[in-house]
Amino acid sequence: MNLADSNQLTDVTTWVNFGVLGLVVLSLITGWIWTKPSVDKLIEERDRAIKQREKADAQRDAMAQVLQERLLPVVGDFITTTRALMPVLQQLQALQQMIPILQELIRSSEVSSDPKAKRRRGKRTS
Repeated sequence: MNLADSNQLTDVTTWVNFGVLGLVVLSLITGWIWTKPSVDKLIEERDRAIKQREKADAQRDAMAQVLQERLLPVVGDFITTTRALMPVLQQLQALQQMIPILQELIRSSEVSSDPKAKRRRGKRTS
């Protein structure tokens, strides 16, 4: 037997010397064995998560009911009203595009109907 083999044998025998108690401690540390308090804690967390999910499901169902009963009819009315107003809105847009043209026509007619401007023209022609 050489020295390297004896070191490996020593390491293995060191672990074996701990025995069953060493394996239990090692398995508790690594999580292979669970203790009663940790199992109870996991069960409590699971129950809490289930209650939260049920509460969230109830809230979702309530919101869906409100949406179906109140919001959808309002949206339908809005769409109907918008469709009815669309031609009026299009006419308003066309009129807004004509405003600058009408303003220019008014300015030009005011200049031509101004009495001082007529006198000036009359003096020039005579």
